[in-house]
Amino acid sequence: MRILTLLGLLAAPVVARAQPAEPPPPPPPDVTPIVETAPESEPKQPQLWVTYDKGIVFATPDGKFALKLALRNQLRFETTRPTEDNSQFASHFLIPRSRVQFEGHVFGKATRYRVELALGDSGSFSFVRDLVVDQQLHAAPVWLRAGVWKRPFNRQELVSDFASEFNERAITAAFAGGGRDLGLALHNDYEKSPEGIEWAIGVFNSFNGGKERPDIGGCTTSMATGTTACPPPTNFPADFAPAIVARAGWNSGDIKGYAEGDLDGGPLRYAVAAGYKIDLGNFAKQAEDSVADNLGHGVEVDAMVKVEGVSVQLGAYMMRLPASKASNKSGEAGVGAFGQVGYMVVPKRLQLAGRFAIAPDAKTVDRNQLEGRVAVNLFWHGHAWKWATDAGVLKTTGEDPTTMATDKPDFVLRSMLQLTL
Repeated sequence: MRILTLLGLLAAPVVARAQPAEPPPPPPPDVTPIVETAPESEPKQPQLWVTYDKGIVFATPDGKFALKLALRNQLRFETTRPTEDNSQFASHFLIPRSRVQFEGHVFGKATRYRVELALGDSGSFSFVRDLVVDQQLHAAPVWLRAGVWKRPFNRQELVSDFASEFNERAITAAFAGGGRDLGLALHNDYEKSPEGIEWAIGVFNSFNGGKERPDIGGCTTSMATGTTACPPPTNFPADFAPAIVARAGWNSGDIKGYAEGDLDGGPLRYAVAAGYKIDLGNFAKQAEDSVADNLGHGVEVDAMVKVEGVSVQLGAYMMRLPASKASNKSGEAGVGAFGQVGYMVVPKRLQLAGRFAIAPDAKTVDRNQLEGRVAVNLFWHGHAWKWATDAGVLKTTGEDPTTMATDKPDFVLRSMLQLTL
């Protein structure tokens, strides 16, 4: 029996003894690896700031240097119709003005500059219109200016060609003899219409200002070769006849005293001023009783008023040229005046305007020139982008001293697109 039990145990399957399980390895420690990074750098400052303010403005971040670039263009159709018998219309398209302007400051805002180039005014060649350097001498402010620019005489002359209600200035502008000239002056930033007093005084090349466009004169033709040689165009004299020009005025409120029309609207604002100039270029009495009697003089008063879309501009002038320069009777002063009114029918968009002017004829004080015009102006972006149309008549009074004939009025229509950027 024991033998059978033993044999049964030997025949039974062998079962392996299970081994105890090994414990899992511990999790790795929660340690964030250290990564070396470069130190944060300061954000880079731009080398130039570029903005738009009636032109593209480039400026350094510290504000010490700035340049504004502006392109100003006018495209016009005009027609003239004399009313004499058998007269015909004379019409054409033209570019009366196309200009590029650079202005800004250097080494700080106390040193300013302005350069304006005419690219082809009325089909002429390119030339420099303005080249101005202003240096502030005192915080009052007092500025010293040198260069070529519009002399401080006659408000309407100082109004930009691109900020006018009409296509051109009144006939009194030519009579007053403003215009650009080379010179040296002291002023208190009068062109910006500072509130309160404005003033300027300077010495310039000549009494009636320089030519609007340089002259090409003195051409000679070689008899041997048939070629013609001309000196370089110039708008300054070989020897100056100095003129002293002074202006003083008063500005009330935030008026733009050298921009026509009340596009901004608002309460009453006004600007009044007077100008004087004297010709010091002729220190001989010639046919006059004294040297003083042979000096040229010019006096003008002007005013601009704006209120709630209505604008009024007035000017009165007295001019007396010396005997050596007068084309009319020596010793007789000529007097001229103009008035101009505008109204914004639709604020900032549509304007109606009218003008009347009288000035002595260029050849004799016995006759006067008369100007009457009306204007309709459509503004898309102020004076920067507008369509300006005016129409009116020009007439010379009295009789022609040679033919004894009277002048009939000329009808003139002008329509212009203006874009400045």
